[in-house]
Amino acid sequence: MNSIHRGILPLILALFLAAPAAGAAESQGTFEVRIKDHREAIGDFSQLTLTVGELLISPKPGLKFWQSGWKGLAPAPEVIDLTKYVGKNSVRIFRGSLNTGAFDAIHLKLKEVSGLLKKGQRNTNIKNTVGPIKIPFEIHPQSETTIVLDLVVLDMSDHPPQGYELGIKGYELYTNGKLVDKVPPGP
Repeated sequence: MNSIHRGILPLILALFLAAPAAGAAESQGTFEVRIKDHREAIGDFSQLTLTVGELLISPKPGLKFWQSGWKGLAPAPEVIDLTKYVGKNSVRIFRGSLNTGAFDAIHLKLKEVSGLLKKGQRNTNIKNTVGPIKIPFEIHPQSETTIVLDLVVLDMSDHPPQGYELGIKGYELYTNGKLVDKVPPGP
């Protein structure tokens, strides 16, 4: 093998190896998940700490129904003081590149929810009712999809033996910074 062939062979191999990597980057989009609180009873707390366990999204099964299931994402930060993220303020718990596709649900799994009440500066139990919610969304190539989960703390103490409960009030779905869906609808 002459020296010209020896120089061309590595170049050809490099091109073949780089082509799939370039194609993979083009078939991915950016996905971000944020959380905030809806202002109901959050004012009763000087601190309300959420410990995030898992963040899961469910691919829309379509024709490949046998491949349906939840895809796990690594949330960060894992511990959040929800009292700091009320109204329009939100905290990012995930941002990363994902393969394109259609999805139909998201599930924020919390390990622990604890609160410190302003009145009496005492700890209180908060029932976690956060579960999976149906949100149809898509991740497009070289595009950004953002979901803002709107959590809500409710004071149910006027219905003994209930106390405070944490749940999901709704969500906002953005594509490339533009609001495309909001539940519940409103300003």
